[in-house]
Amino acid sequence: MNGPSNQNDITIASGVRQTASEDGAVLLDAEQGICFSLNPVGLTIWELLKQHPDVEHVVDGLEEQFHLPRAQLRSDVCKFVAQLEARHLIFRGAQPPQKRSWIGRMFHKNGGAAC
Repeated sequence: MNGPSNQNDITIASGVRQTASEDGAVLLDAEQGICFSLNPVGLTIWELLKQHPDVEHVVDGLEEQFHLPRAQLRSDVCKFVAQLEARHLIFRGAQPPQKRSWIGRMFHKNGGAAC
């Protein structure tokens, strides 16, 4: 993905990596130190998000592939995107929200002591 062109465009957080299989995928957010699993449909949406920065293009791709009502697909994609945003795996707009790495948070909790 070339990056967002407006405030509604979606960008995948830079620390997120994926490993896919026929059962779906595992997303690793290296900055948070957390893994997330996706079922095969979640992986399809994730792959479409990587190619297209907006929900409508993702819905177009799903409609072509699954032949389901557009309103249902849009609702499902919006819910999925909201979950990804809540977990800081994606963000909207040109600038990612400021967040501290998991190791930075760990040191902050321990009084900020560092090597």
